[in-house]
Amino acid sequence: MKKLHLIAWTIFSLGVLFRLFHFPITSVILILGTLLLLIHSLIYLIKNAKSNLTNSLLHLSFALLTTYLLFRLQYWPCGPMIVFFPLLLVIALIVVFNFLRLKFKEKTAFKRPELLLALYISFILLLSFTHSHKIYYFFNLNTILNEESRETNYMAWDKYSWFLYISNKQEEAIDANKKAKSAANKYQLTQRYKEEIPYLE
Repeated sequence: MKKLHLIAWTIFSLGVLFRLFHFPITSVILILGTLLLLIHSLIYLIKNAKSNLTNSLLHLSFALLTTYLLFRLQYWPCGPMIVFFPLLLVIALIVVFNFLRLKFKEKTAFKRPELLLALYISFILLLSFTHSHKIYYFFNLNTILNEESRETNYMAWDKYSWFLYISNKQEEAIDANKKAKSAANKYQLTQRYKEEIPYLE
């Protein structure tokens, strides 16, 4: 079980890292890591529900929060909003609440896993109030990570303009759309230049 847990977190972490470098199979890696985390947490819950429910809910909390993180990184809908939070996050927070309730009931000290969960929840809550256009800009268009490609990545600018539009930022969306057209022209010129002047061997 510990090996499966470690493998799941390693795969998911690599997926996030690969997302920064725009590897083509990033989505598959993120989904695989999340699925393994969910499988691990469900198996752990089935085996330890009677003997150690608190620890079972701890693992399930991490898995569900990571599932929500996956949905945000993939820009998938997370369900209807319930008290300012999407349904998927609400389900995760309910499990976290039940874990904390049992933890306080047992009156045991908070150790490293519980502290990591607190930090993870803080990050997830911060992310839940971050608009998709900011997340998309960070991964695809910011000058530090994407200095070489941002001037010709017309698809990224086009998608970014859509995220701005649905966030009611019409003027910024129009500006991003203009950059998409400009990037498309630069991309065409670059491709034409490569065709006319082949690389010398």
